[in-house]
Amino acid sequence: MKTLPKTLADEIEGLEELDARALKKKYPALLSDAAECAASGILRSIVAYRLQERHYGRPLAEDARSWLEADDGGDGPRLRSSAPGSGARARLVRVWKGVRHEAVVRNDGRFEYGGQMFNSLSAIAKAITGTHWNGRLFFGIK
Repeated sequence: MKTLPKTLADEIEGLEELDARALKKKYPALLSDAAECAASGILRSIVAYRLQERHYGRPLAEDARSWLEADDGGDGPRLRSSAPGSGARARLVRVWKGVRHEAVVRNDGRFEYGGQMFNSLSAIAKAITGTHWNGRLFFGIK
């Protein structure tokens, strides 16, 4: 997939600074069907997704579906490639207090962050925040 243009990436990163009220005020058209939601994290995700849809002129789900279903050499869809030894190296990104943090999923099932190896995403989240977090929740993985 293409990387985001600098201005779009900056706008999306700037969403981290906005609370629910500010998001609803700045992006009323993008949040028209989510107006009752009070969770700023959910609203940020909706706005970021819709900003990208508007920028690229189509639903991102089409790109994601075609990427997941693409032939990757006979090993099945790319979605399954997180299994150890499959060759996949996913990058997980989270902006925390204005700083972008990136963790890499390694082939052996461990995670690399800041030049160190971690056995869990929760350990990385704790290193970033200084408190206990569910690592999957911290990085937005369902």
